[in-house]
Amino acid sequence: MLLLQFRTSPYCRKVRLALGYKGIPFEVENLTPGLHVLKLKSLTGGLKTVPVLLPQLEGQPEAIADSTQILHSIESRFPSRPLLPADERKASSGLDT
Repeated sequence: MLLLQFRTSPYCRKVRLALGYKGIPFEVENLTPGLHVLKLKSLTGGLKTVPVLLPQLEGQPEAIADSTQILHSIESRFPSRPLLPADERKASSGLDT
């Protein structure tokens, strides 16, 4: 997996921490603010924000943009070592009983 990011972005840090916590190997490419748009627009269909994850896995999208979408994607693909406790996962999925 390749994470396109700004080194100091808290959203990118959130994704790095989640990938590390789950033990998912990944590489990082630090982008230059401003110039990053040239690389991201074609990958994301016009989005210009980081982070962008390039899963490089069969059956996965070419690029996943937005830290929340990235976390949902890795959580569904790699469910072991969940990011949220069971009660919070249940609540966030709308399955409250």
